[in-house]
Amino acid sequence: MLARLLGMVALIAAILTPGIGVAQPTSRVVVGASNSPAATFSARSPGKAFTILADKAEIAAGDLLVSLPGGALTSKNGAVAVKSFADFDARSPMPILETALTLAEPKDADLDLTLDRGRVDLRNAKAEGSATVRVRFWDQSWKIVLDSPNTRVAVELYGRWPSGSRFKPAEPNADPAKAPIPVASLVFLVLEGSASVDLGGNTVAMRAPPGPAELRWNSVIGARPQPLKLEKLPVWADANAELSASGKKVAVACEKFRKARAEDATKALDAFLASADAVEVHVALVTLAATDELERLAKSLVSAKTVEEWDFGVTVLRHWLGRGRGQDQRLYEFLTTRRSYTATQAEILIQLLFGFAAEALAEPETYEVLIDYLGHEKPGIRNIAQWHLVRLVPQGKSIKFKPDGTTDDAEECQAAWKKLVPSGQLPPMPKKD
Repeated sequence: MLARLLGMVALIAAILTPGIGVAQPTSRVVVGASNSPAATFSARSPGKAFTILADKAEIAAGDLLVSLPGGALTSKNGAVAVKSFADFDARSPMPILETALTLAEPKDADLDLTLDRGRVDLRNAKAEGSATVRVRFWDQSWKIVLDSPNTRVAVELYGRWPSGSRFKPAEPNADPAKAPIPVASLVFLVLEGSASVDLGGNTVAMRAPPGPAELRWNSVIGARPQPLKLEKLPVWADANAELSASGKKVAVACEKFRKARAEDATKALDAFLASADAVEVHVALVTLAATDELERLAKSLVSAKTVEEWDFGVTVLRHWLGRGRGQDQRLYEFLTTRRSYTATQAEILIQLLFGFAAEALAEPETYEVLIDYLGHEKPGIRNIAQWHLVRLVPQGKSIKFKPDGTTDDAEECQAAWKKLVPSGQLPPMPKKD
């Protein structure tokens, strides 16, 4: 009887614990293969932790793959090639940080791919004939036919909580399907050749520029069935476009990280988090969030010594929040159970991460609240308040701020902000050059 009871307790704990699930069947169905060197991909099987994939590793159905930029794989039958991309120069219509996807055993296509976030390019790798890809994202399932060899399309997906969204902890036994969710946006673009897309009963014929090359979808209004005509590829989608100096630096850092991770993943993260190079720190922070290492991400943000590191860390955390349904509740649970936040403090921090609606920014009370939070006992809350203030009031960028500062440092910063934006007043208008 006791053994049975303990077994039930373990089962319930597994179901309720984020990242942990009931043990999965040991049989694994191979549905693709990596064409990338070791440590380009990290993979998580259901109910397990992330592991680093070896050189030319097999891809199993159901594994969540997180890819460094340039990660490449092919379907099991070799008909479709997939490559992940990052937006090194911030040219994309969406701020892509990493790519994550899952493959399934295909039933009606050469490749069945669920895009969790980021950008993938899909190419017909056959010697002749068409290739078919089933692409799933959010509640959508699109069937894409790549008409001829080397036809290539890009699919880019991103989610974000709209500014002014309201956070509320989930009630016990609440239906998760009725909870508020971020807004997701997707761009589908034909890069080479021609393709048709079945949006669920409505088939759209498309071709690369000049032609009807682009479709857009978001989770609020759905897809516009009429593709947008383009005369040429946008710069963000052009693989031959020259990277800026800063973009090249990010690309070099990503490859350096891959090589270090192939040797020792833990040491690679430690080294990049401790690096004096801000770009290398950024790569590590993105990796922590992408692989759901919230504990290490939180510790890294709390110990951030520069405004730039803290600033980018907040961006990464907001990106993590927007990945899909329930991310806000996961963060709330993490803060209240692992980071010693009270329920109220956790709600404040998440609400700050969501941001403010335009009408709130026209009210003096918004700035009063942010300035009050600069003196909060929780460094995370006072630092995110500063993060907002310097964006809303550019004149405040000169105010001394230390992400890892003491309460005395915070009070000094708060006093300077109160002088710049007195209680009951809106911020001064920026001075014209």
